[in-house]
Amino acid sequence: MRFTLDNSKNGELIDGKLVRQETVIWSMDELIICGGTMVTGTLEPNSRLAVSKGKIRFLKTGEELSGVKTISAEGLYIAPGLIDLHVHGGYGADVLDGTRESLGQISAYHGRCGTTGLVAAVAAAPLEQMADALVAVARFAGQEKGARILGTHLEGPFLNPRFSGAMEQKTLKQPDLKIAEDLLAAGCGMVKIATLAPELPGGLEVVEMLAASRVIPALGHSGASFAETLEAGRMGLKHVTHIFNAMAGLHHREPGPAGAAIFSRGFTVDVIADGVHIHPCLLKMLWQLKREGLLLISDAVAAAGLPEGRYRLWGRDLEVSRNRATMAGDRLAGSTVPLLAAMKNMARACELTLPQAVRLASTNPARILGLTSKGRIADGFDADLLLLDQDYDLHLVMAGGRILFSKI
Repeated sequence: MRFTLDNSKNGELIDGKLVRQETVIWSMDELIICGGTMVTGTLEPNSRLAVSKGKIRFLKTGEELSGVKTISAEGLYIAPGLIDLHVHGGYGADVLDGTRESLGQISAYHGRCGTTGLVAAVAAAPLEQMADALVAVARFAGQEKGARILGTHLEGPFLNPRFSGAMEQKTLKQPDLKIAEDLLAAGCGMVKIATLAPELPGGLEVVEMLAASRVIPALGHSGASFAETLEAGRMGLKHVTHIFNAMAGLHHREPGPAGAAIFSRGFTVDVIADGVHIHPCLLKMLWQLKREGLLLISDAVAAAGLPEGRYRLWGRDLEVSRNRATMAGDRLAGSTVPLLAAMKNMARACELTLPQAVRLASTNPARILGLTSKGRIADGFDADLLLLDQDYDLHLVMAGGRILFSKI
């Protein structure tokens, strides 16, 4: 069910909450960004960054462009746009709504917050509803006016009921090749990631099928042992979804899925660094041990960007307070902050430089998805750019050369 909102008042983004809107959507064939510091593998002074037909272009020495709009980035950092592999919703809309209106709202909200590309996460639900949502995303992709939808992430229905988290247990299924094939077909080639519990009967067969279909099989909502996780890795499992959350714990005699993922180079992992889901010391451990195999996600639900209060999510009551979204029994239900806030939290907890933080929220996600023109500031790459200050506050968001948000 879609949240009801009063959109009659304008709003500005403060820590992911829309207070007064300053969204400006426009595009030009060419523009120049003057000054500022580019966030590449390091920090580099900018003197020749241009945008041409939605792509990044570096001006040659002595090259001049007359009559072209210029944007001043003096005193600001120019970073690649963020890429979020796990977005359920935002500002009152949920991917499971299966409507253009909701998908447009999600794209717009996350785009204003600095996420220029996202993977729409379809939560476990009745199979027909999941299929309808997959079809809706496939039809809507390419029509976004905010963050670009890069694909879909199936989070279910093959999840372990003991680690269901916010998912409704009655919607969960035992792994089944026919169901998996039908869901992939509904996704029309847009399914990029599928999270499942590989220890369930039939789980390894589904992992193998997903890998053969060029979908990233990911472990999540799982009670797999250390050995079972490694076995799934041999069958094609490559990734672990929101590590430590909704899975068997890390024990000194049974390291479980988290231990297997951390100490095996064959796995990449994502983490929710919203200041709620994970203790800072574990964030530090992940950074020290995984680095290139680590990325940040928001796991944002429909309540992201909304004021504190009571809502309904996936058929159940949800309470939002102090950036925590909880259901009955104080059970966490996704996150309420956009990816930029998670990146800021991660940088603070781990004392990261800006280039290191950007790697976790842009470069690494792009690489894991196999995107060859996103995640970096490089000649010919998509013009997905952010202008940030030293406090990680947004001054401008650009996606494919389109300005989504500007305070400049």
